[in-house]
Amino acid sequence: MKERKILTKEEIPGLTYDELIEHIRLSKVNSDEYEGLFQIMKEELILREPTINYSCVKCSHDKFEVREFRASGGGLSAFFDIQSEKYRVICCMRCKYSELYHGKVSPGQQTLDFLFGG
Repeated sequence: MKERKILTKEEIPGLTYDELIEHIRLSKVNSDEYEGLFQIMKEELILREPTINYSCVKCSHDKFEVREFRASGGGLSAFFDIQSEKYRVICCMRCKYSELYHGKVSPGQQTLDFLFGG
């Protein structure tokens, strides 16, 4: 009796960004369970990339810069200067309109921030 796959091809577009990243990570460990899905998941990830076919929503310019910054999330993380929030900034090179995309800071990096300061 064959076991059900962890994920089906039809479910991939409905995944959140974080769920998609987690399934891609798991597919590298459990390749049998994700047979034939890795490439589909990578293609879905590319479709969600904001810099693919970029066009500024304010001025329609197609050139941009990508920056990243980290910030504390407030509370104890702010007190101990642990930068638990990460943001990617896509900035139009013509009008400087910027879009923020929220990310995650790994627990290991948060520990290093605590030990050595942000």
